[in-house]
Amino acid sequence: RNGVGESKPGDFSLRIEYRGEQIASLPVRIQITPQDWLRYARSSGNQKVQIEYLRRAIAMNPQDANVRRMLASLYFQAGMTREAIAQYQEILTLRPDDAAVLAELAKCYLKSGQNEEVIRTSARILRANPQDDDALVDMALAWGNLGNWNKAISSYQAALKVRPDNPVAIFRLGEAYEKTKQWEKAAEQYRLVLEKVPKADHVAVALADVFLKIGNFDEAIRWHREVVKRQPKNATAYANLGLAYGGKGQHREEIENYRKAIALNPRDPVIHFNLGAAYEKGKQEQEAVREYQNVLALKPNDPDALERLADLHFKAGRFREAAPLYEKVLKTSTRKGTIHSRLGFAYAELKKPALSVENYEKARRYGAKDPEINRALALAYTKMGKTKESLVMYEKLAATNPTAEVLNILADAYMKEKLYDKAVRIYRKLIELNPKKAAYYSSTAYAYGLNGDLDRQIEYYQKSLKFDYEDDEVYMNLGAAYEKKGLFQEAMKAYTTAYELNPDSTKAARKIPQMKIRIIQQKQKQ
Repeated sequence: RNGVGESKPGDFSLRIEYRGEQIASLPVRIQITPQDWLRYARSSGNQKVQIEYLRRAIAMNPQDANVRRMLASLYFQAGMTREAIAQYQEILTLRPDDAAVLAELAKCYLKSGQNEEVIRTSARILRANPQDDDALVDMALAWGNLGNWNKAISSYQAALKVRPDNPVAIFRLGEAYEKTKQWEKAAEQYRLVLEKVPKADHVAVALADVFLKIGNFDEAIRWHREVVKRQPKNATAYANLGLAYGGKGQHREEIENYRKAIALNPRDPVIHFNLGAAYEKGKQEQEAVREYQNVLALKPNDPDALERLADLHFKAGRFREAAPLYEKVLKTSTRKGTIHSRLGFAYAELKKPALSVENYEKARRYGAKDPEINRALALAYTKMGKTKESLVMYEKLAATNPTAEVLNILADAYMKEKLYDKAVRIYRKLIELNPKKAAYYSSTAYAYGLNGDLDRQIEYYQKSLKFDYEDDEVYMNLGAAYEKKGLFQEAMKAYTTAYELNPDSTKAARKIPQMKIRIIQQKQKQ
């Protein structure tokens, strides 16, 4: 090139030498045709080189649809979908009704996620040939990608009317049935595929999974066993076998298969979690704790594992371990009321009343309805010295759950706060609950006495003695009430009875002679 006699760039010449000296130069013009570039492309094993040669061929002959199709196919294989689409579109300007090009273009649109274009292009194919089952399958895939599973099913069914033995369409129809929760129909499609292609392992997996989803555990076990026979290192199949055995209540087999799955895939947190749940179900607490810890080692903020592990510590009374786990659970949990109530209890047990109150209050704000929360909150308020808040909680408890225990607590609280009228009202409610319990009458009497109502105090001590006539303490209190009222004769009688019931009572022994003196003094005044 650029030899002697060259007239312009691009010309070539043949130089003739004799004994090392040039004796002549013959001008030569070389012209490379599109067919040359096509031949070079076909002879190369390098995809990038092939693409470059075909591009040069097209640059020299833009109307060559066949070369454009070759280039589009290479682009598609190289993952250059946008460039492939551009070439197919150019071809269609030359040959608008080329069904093969339209089919390849639809595949490009599918790969690039342009589902509306897939549907439009497939419809164009079907207008020319309604029996094109490949176009129907592509259209069905696009409808499925768009979430319109009913139209996807219709397109798959239409494809199978054209070619009933199309295993791809049968399998995809099964998948579409799964998406619409038509499990039995899905299973039937998968069975049909396996009849035609017995070695289709992925279809056996799909069939096994369908049976697991519908709770047909016997069939799920049968097909998952078939899967592990074909694929002995399929950890997911062993894990699903564990689920199926768990569904049947076969605890030992459930754990055995989870452990096989973990041996094959030790870094799958889901399998560790399911094994933990199986251990928990079987009351194997230590093993369950270990597996939930394994989950958190692989996935530190897994909310389910955090809560399960926290619950195990909580039930075992390990509140120091449970509390920080529940705090982490709160960040993502939708069950904040429940979690806060457990934290409230845990902090109460850890002697942290302020944190206990804080969490119980939050539990109530998040809608927790357990009456025990109010009781625990009231107790926590009491420990913090918040008497007013404590009383409010006890009152709410009594209004919503007026058990004897709750009413007793509320009455005691009123007595401590010297709210004797309110205490009397609660004691009388207790009497309504159990009219034959002497202690309720004596407590009512005591409250009346502190409130200065001696007549009612005496009345209720007398009622108490009707149900427990051997209570020396009540006789002593009755005697004191009589004494305050100036009824010394009745007081001496009550003290005497108390002494007879309890001869060790020094107070009763001392009161008897005192009353005798008071009686004499009273008579002298008269």
